[in-house]
Formats: sequence, structure tokens, C-alpha cells
Amino acid sequence: MSVRNLIFILGDQLSPDISGLKGADPDKDLIFMCEVADETTYVPHHKKKIAFILSAMRHFADEMSEAGWRVDYVRLDDDANTGSFSGELTRALKRHAPDRVKLTEPGEWRVRQMLDGWTGTSATPLEFCPDTRFIASHDEFRTWADGRKSLRMEYFY
Repeated sequence: MSVRNLIFILGDQLSPDISGLKGADPDKDLIFMCEVADETTYVPHHKKKIAFILSAMRHFADEMSEAGWRVDYVRLDDDANTGSFSGELTRALKRHAPDRVKLTEPGEWRVRQMLDGWTGTSATPLEFCPDTRFIASHDEFRTWADGRKSLRMEYFY
């Protein structure tokens, strides 16, 4: 079956209202999620935190599947798991050959930079959707921050 959009959902974006799903069609689009070792080891995490995140991801994938979505979910213990977002995204493109990848902008610069670097390795376009869960957009913050010597949160809010 043809895939128009491969919608990549990260572990901290578990909401059916996430911007990457806006305008999506369960008959044409596919949700992609993956558990990767890189995200469990880049800094020390409590084992229970990792277990809760993975559990929440699996439950969300099941909920979306029950709601009629096609979901490609890669588990941490999958023998072919590459251990990284970029590796798993590359594998998913080979499996599904989507027209494009859609992704709600990651909340972490580290992940955004990694995905920005990945876009140069594939002919499949990657579209970042703004994360509407934040109080302000990047442009609004940039406008506020322009010319300030100190970027203290208390002055922004």
C-alpha cells in the first residue's frame, strides 16, 4: 500500500493532537515510531523513567492503531534496530517509500540538529511542523530576545 506521509512521532510527542498529524489521513499516511538506544543512553536516566517512556510509547502506538491508523513501531529489542533515530528513519524509508516524512519539531536541539543532518542523506523531503504545545513560536521568541543582554525566562513570560 502506498504511503503519502510517513509521520514520525517522538516519545515526548504522544498526543493525537500533535501538529505532525494535522491534516493527516489514516488511509494515506503512516505513523512511524521507534525506540532507540541513543535516547536511553545520551545522559544517565533512571531505569523507571526509561520504562515509563517506552510503555507510554507502546500504549500510544496501540491507541493509534485501534483508532484506524497504520503504525510502524520499532521496539528496542528488535534485532535489526540500529539504535538511532536517523538509522531507524532510513530503514523505515526503505520499508515504506513515502512521498515525504512529516515530524513535529523536536523539543530538544540535539534531536533537531541530528535530524537536520539526516535530511541531506535522503531524497525524501522532511517537513518539520511547528510544535504548537509551546507558549510561543521560535520567531516570537527571536523577536523578543533581539537585543537583550540576558535571556531570563521570568522576563519572557
